[in-house]
Amino acid sequence: MIFRFFQRPLAKKIDLAAPAVARDPFPHYEELRRRGPVQYLARHGAWIVLGYDEVQSAFAQPQVFSNRPYAEVDDVLLAADPPGHTPVRRIVMRYFAQDAVQRLSAFAEEKAESLLQPRMDAVADYAVALSEAVAAQLLGLSDDALAAIRSAPREVSLLVRALDQIADRAAIHESLLADGLDDTRARSLVRLLWLAATTTTQRVIAHCVLHLLDGGRGFSPPPSGVGGVPPPRPGGGLKPRPTLDVPAFVDEVLRLHPPELLVPRMTTQAVTLGGAAIPANAVVHLCLAAANRDPAKFDAPAELRLDRPPMRHFTFGSGIHHCVGATLGRRVVEASVRVLLARAPRLRAAQPLENLVGWCSMTASPVERLLIEGAR
Repeated sequence: MIFRFFQRPLAKKIDLAAPAVARDPFPHYEELRRRGPVQYLARHGAWIVLGYDEVQSAFAQPQVFSNRPYAEVDDVLLAADPPGHTPVRRIVMRYFAQDAVQRLSAFAEEKAESLLQPRMDAVADYAVALSEAVAAQLLGLSDDALAAIRSAPREVSLLVRALDQIADRAAIHESLLADGLDDTRARSLVRLLWLAATTTTQRVIAHCVLHLLDGGRGFSPPPSGVGGVPPPRPGGGLKPRPTLDVPAFVDEVLRLHPPELLVPRMTTQAVTLGGAAIPANAVVHLCLAAANRDPAKFDAPAELRLDRPPMRHFTFGSGIHHCVGATLGRRVVEASVRVLLARAPRLRAAQPLENLVGWCSMTASPVERLLIEGAR
């Protein structure tokens, strides 16, 4: 049966970019999903895919669900489709070999220790500083090049321009040229690797800190409605701090709070997905945040549970566009958590959590400022 989603009132009227919706989109995702796993959002002129199986199916069909919407960010790897994507990915993956990940993970742990202050902003002073330091090591950036990036405006288009101007000062740029890429393509990959290594990691670290904050009473989820953070749930399955399974904890935070709530695709041909007939040249948003909380796949999907049975989530994508730096990203976040557990046993918020500073959009809801204290 083909669903006629244009007849469904919620899909016709909902605006996922509206502040009241973007602040906590999860209830709206669930309400949409109850009407079908794939729907047309009239206000956005695009389709949204909410079901786990349907998102997985779209990821598995890159020839149909193209990455071309990312062309303005990077058309060498991120927006590339097969067959051009394959040789470039093979080159980039060499920079994330096991020895490189181990070296950068060790650096991340040392750097995290050096960043701790008795009172600090967990975002700017810890998450951002740590992710940028690791990215600089990955790319081989000098101190002056790193300073130039940090002084650039945070608006994406301006930041991309600044990254392009200093890309040839990164050691990895020369290596990419030696790998056979021309200057334009090498610069594009430098930009992409910086953005991927910083934005994703710092957002996840901030959400990890939110989940660690407990006022000395043991673990508890963060408050409702703050930058897309879900309402508190009783239980939660977290163990006392000395025995916390850090990789499981980080994986659950990644599942619950993907840095990008939606990832765009464009159909190259007409296709049926989840009972919906999607035309060619249609914009399709794969809703990672909804798929990661699909109740058909995850028991109590909004809860952080360390004993959850293994089930792959989509925070790092899937298929040929699975993030090449996923392992490194996990290791950096895990290092940030381990250091806080060891050096800040009395970690607590230094501000009312209901007054968190952040911004919300249709695609992301990161925390921008989170004052903490308790590190020794």
